[in-house]
Amino acid sequence: MKDHEDRIISVTVETVNSRGDGVARSGDERFVYFVPGALPGERITGKVVLLKKSYGVLDLLKIEEPNPERIVPRCPWYGRCGGCSLQHASYAFQLRMKELVVRDAFRKMASMALSDIEGCVASPLQWNYRNKASFPVQNTAGVIRAGFYSQGSHDLVPVDACPVLDGKLEGWIDPIGSILKRSGIEAYDESVHKGLLRHVVVRCGGRTSSSIVVPVICLPPGKEAPDGINKLSAMIMEELPGAGGVVVNYNPSRGNTIHGGFSKLVAGEGAISENIGGLSVKYGPTSFFQINLLQAESLFKAAVEELDSMESKRVLELYSGTGALTLNLARGRKRVHAVEEWPETARYLRENAIANGADNIQVLEMSSERGVQFLRGAKFDSVVMDPPRKGCSEQVLKGVSAIGPESIVYISCNPATLARDCAFLMERGYRLRNIRIFDMFPQTFHVETIATMVKQKHNP
Repeated sequence: MKDHEDRIISVTVETVNSRGDGVARSGDERFVYFVPGALPGERITGKVVLLKKSYGVLDLLKIEEPNPERIVPRCPWYGRCGGCSLQHASYAFQLRMKELVVRDAFRKMASMALSDIEGCVASPLQWNYRNKASFPVQNTAGVIRAGFYSQGSHDLVPVDACPVLDGKLEGWIDPIGSILKRSGIEAYDESVHKGLLRHVVVRCGGRTSSSIVVPVICLPPGKEAPDGINKLSAMIMEELPGAGGVVVNYNPSRGNTIHGGFSKLVAGEGAISENIGGLSVKYGPTSFFQINLLQAESLFKAAVEELDSMESKRVLELYSGTGALTLNLARGRKRVHAVEEWPETARYLRENAIANGADNIQVLEMSSERGVQFLRGAKFDSVVMDPPRKGCSEQVLKGVSAIGPESIVYISCNPATLARDCAFLMERGYRLRNIRIFDMFPQTFHVETIATMVKQKHNP
């Protein structure tokens, strides 16, 4: 197939895939081409840069007939940084594409044509909504730099702005770059697994002044960090406006995982305080917390509405996180069993339940796989689960089916794995009650979805 690469062809883009790339078909055989940066309805000219048996990839050279919804991206780094992929589309069109992605996922993975979807719920903020950023660190031409990876690679793009970040975090980008250059810290080199500083993670509260900086270093937990880390931490506290604390995370492993399992408070506060849905919560430097506070409130409200509409009183929550959703679910329930395996996160989950007087929450510090086995004989009206992008393991899905709740509320950031898992549950006696879609990640192809499933009623 190499002989056909570098060909120049013209195609009409028909739709988008789950990554936000345009999808076009060419020739009598309707051969599929993916076109990053192209929008549905556009006639484009592109160069074939990858060709497989079942698909190809085009580098967009020229837009012959643009979609009327195409706009000029706001970010100067757009197209180089891999963080956003839809800034070239109007926001209204982004919402329509995200609904299309969800529909397409269920059509392909679950053989379902979704109906009665209200459309993707817009985010209250389209810009400056992210309360977290993870900057990989590399040595480039003898200079240590932080930035973001370009799409599909580990090539570092040093940036000086990021308009989707909370304003405080965006204002930290230049000072962090300056601090790193003057710190004398050695950057980690993943190709040889040597060096010290891997990432600089920054997090902040949306309704509070709370903030934290997390340098991630390539050292085992028992080893003392070199003096350079203390120097770096002191510079962060002195030079970053409003920095509330520095926590060093130890990650000696190879691979793409950002955080390791051990963290050490070096200066200031070691946690983020936040107000969400009328509740006060705290979470740690490596804990999962939704990155779009205002839209998370809308999402949580919708999940509670689903439980209320089915009068669910006894709830099992899997992949619970620090309790922001758990506390909302617990209002009006008899009991919520919350399962969370990450030790730091489970600790904050307990503390947040106590701080908010939610004595009807029982925390189980274990994996969701263990949780469904441990609770196999228990009775629950509903199971709520919010797994990572890879979705639920078959063990979790089988365990939930064995528990047999009347309803399942499945929150997902990946339509493909959501549709796959819903299909699995439908084969075990559940039907899809409804789908609600939320734009948690404006300017990107990511989308958050709530699928509510109910147990089929069998007539005697």
